[in-house]
Amino acid sequence: MSALPFARRFLIEAARTPVNLLVLVLVPAVFVVVAAGPMADAAELLGGPGGPAVQTATAGWAAAFIAAIAMYFQMRAARAADRRLVLAGLAPSRLVAARMTTGLVLALLAAAAALLALQLRTGLGDDPGRVLAGTLKFAGSTWRSVR
Repeated sequence: MSALPFARRFLIEAARTPVNLLVLVLVPAVFVVVAAGPMADAAELLGGPGGPAVQTATAGWAAAFIAAIAMYFQMRAARAADRRLVLAGLAPSRLVAARMTTGLVLALLAAAAALLALQLRTGLGDDPGRVLAGTLKFAGSTWRSVR
């Protein structure tokens, strides 16, 4: 038995609550749009580079924060059900793989929202590949640490 059917069910369960999807999309977008400018200005006032570099980093921070929060709440809410699944015969490795796949999808959704907001606000800069990779790395590092 593969972990993918379980991951699919976990994602469907997360989507059943519209607030989850709203938070996954709106929080990174609002953070990038609202906080990027003031954070860049503060960095310049404190003697740092500021400007587009800080604004670009806000997309990664937003994606990482919301991905970690989403995965934490998913894991916290499913603890008893996961125990029952393992007791019923599901291999723990398959359960972990399904939860990690679900977390990856949630992280990708948060990163996509943050990158879209960044693109609309300032653009992705001279090297959009690095911006994309960096934001995905931010989001990916947090969902792995929650497990």
